[in-house]
Amino acid sequence: MKTITKTSLAALAGASIALAAGAATAQTAGIATAQADAAIFSAKAFDAANQQISTTYKTQLDQAAAAQTALNTQLRTLLDTNKDGQVSQAEAAAAEAQNSAIGNQVRAAQQKAQPNIESLQGPAIKAQAYALEQITAKYDPALRAVVAAKKITVVLAPNAIQYAPPATDVTRDIIAELDRSTPTVSITPPANWQPQQQTVELLQQYRQLVYANAARRQQAGAPAPAAGTPAPAAGAAPRATPQGR
Repeated sequence: MKTITKTSLAALAGASIALAAGAATAQTAGIATAQADAAIFSAKAFDAANQQISTTYKTQLDQAAAAQTALNTQLRTLLDTNKDGQVSQAEAAAAEAQNSAIGNQVRAAQQKAQPNIESLQGPAIKAQAYALEQITAKYDPALRAVVAAKKITVVLAPNAIQYAPPATDVTRDIIAELDRSTPTVSITPPANWQPQQQTVELLQQYRQLVYANAARRQQAGAPAPAAGTPAPAAGAAPRATPQGR
């Protein structure tokens, strides 16, 4: 889909979990802006797909989470060489040194545990990628529908311009059109289906966003989301806020 462009991951990671109510519907002199990734991540169909994945693959995801927790505990024990219950920067740096015995043990533990974790997460991640790819395919028609309805001449990505008034952003209108045209998607890919490279990159961006949101919640002392979609995409999909709002 040629209309997808990458926006600032830092800006997305700083977005709030839910879209604020209300939306500006104007555009300026036939020129509008839109965040393709924010629109796709915020589609109701993706949220619903993530919730369905959380239920369908709950057993495997719970097992993967338990295995990851066990691995993390093992790694902390290895890295905490002075046994004070903390892993200092010095201890972490020492493990990264060339020919470090601790570092070799850490890598061995990861190499032993990671294949099982990835195997348990694999079906859920593939289902998530399939849902995301279906929604991505609907972005261009949704964009064109908004362009036609609002008589827009040019649509730019926010990171392609230095300034635009908030009324220029039509991301919310595209989300509304996606929700209208594609309320749900399947989470069951056909046999031998493999995601496109663009889907892989977009899913990685989404998972990084979820990580950033979870880190902010933890720093703020907020409760962690319930276990759900494949780690790090745990819980329901975040509703990414378009820039400039």
